[in-house]
Amino acid sequence: MPFFQLSETDKNFPPAHFADQEGMIAVGGDLSPERLINAYGSGIYFWFGPMDLIKWWSPDPRVVLFTADVLESELDTENQRHFTLDEWFEPLMRACQEVQNKKPMNEYWITEEMAGSYLGLFEQGKAHSAEVWEGENLIGGVFGISVGRLFFAEYLLGKDILADTYALQNLALWLKKNHFIFIDLQKITEDLGEIEISEISRLEFLDLITKNKEKQDLPHPWKLTSSS
Repeated sequence: MPFFQLSETDKNFPPAHFADQEGMIAVGGDLSPERLINAYGSGIYFWFGPMDLIKWWSPDPRVVLFTADVLESELDTENQRHFTLDEWFEPLMRACQEVQNKKPMNEYWITEEMAGSYLGLFEQGKAHSAEVWEGENLIGGVFGISVGRLFFAEYLLGKDILADTYALQNLALWLKKNHFIFIDLQKITEDLGEIEISEISRLEFLDLITKNKEKQDLPHPWKLTSSS
């Protein structure tokens, strides 16, 4: 099936069900905050290699973490491990950038254009971070984009074997208390330990987006005490 060439000015996307067998639906466009929000709200995300055209994807099936499936965990008091929200968005993003841009990945895997878009979305209250600390040291986290009561994870960071899953689990618990349905994980590529993830059809994924993307956003920045 042929893919679509996106306009530089029109920020909209074709319906996600037009994606090919590998999940690619379009190329081109830009990474402006407006286009990214439209993409996530359409069940589409970007992923492309360095020096390549921007490529847009909507795979079938889709990997998600349903917040209802996440169980409470105990804080790691022995190592003084604790969890925060939206306190160190840019440092966490830069830490992910440093890890992702090393071999065997590529030095341009998270480009400055991408970083600028994420920062713009954070300033708009659309991007958020969950940080894991050991004492005063940042050891893990996850950042991504919220649309209504849906969260689309972009990158995980873990400086030990449990820090990234600890971040994801505690973020999911907080999202559950605030009536979020799932964390989108796109196509999972790493071990998430005991966290239960689900594969759902593109049709089910798009239906959940339609039902939840117009719900009111939470106040920015997110706070651990928030519940609405």
